Amino acid sequence: MQNDSVSPENVAQDDETEAQEMIQLCIFELSDRLFGLSIFDVQAIMEDAEITPVPTTPHFLHGVINLRGNIVPIVDIREILQLPFKERTRESRIMILNIKTSRIGILVDAITEVRYIEKHIVASESVQVGISDGKFITNIIQYNERFLILLNLDQLYQAIQL
Repeated sequence: MQNDSVSPENVAQDDETEAQEMIQLCIFELSDRLFGLSIFDVQAIMEDAEITPVPTTPHFLHGVINLRGNIVPIVDIREILQLPFKERTRESRIMILNIKTSRIGILVDAITEVRYIEKHIVASESVQVGISDGKFITNIIQYNERFLILLNLDQLYQAIQL
């Protein structure tokens, strides 16, 4: 006769194996690489906006936009991450991010999707993702046969220094 009783130890083990950490990300492409940011850091995704250039600013600062009465700087983070330049296309977007108490827009090649994914971490030292400075990376996740790079917004904000 089988014993079908459930012990507290068995329940705890089942909960641990089922409780994979899930994170909700906005996944985007930049210079043929996949990047992700927490959806809570993304305020808006804009298809296009008139960017007003600002003289005597760093090369990565493309200018500013007026977003509902607020001036938002628009940054191309490729230079900061030392990624190759890529021309804007119809899929290009501006992601408006909330970083600390500021809003900053970043240019991206395309928004791939917004979804929950399991957090499978890969040691960043063991993976070559083409970013010279690892301080901008919080995690690297295996995702759909590719690596998904989760960006460290605090470090990125410090590098932008607006």
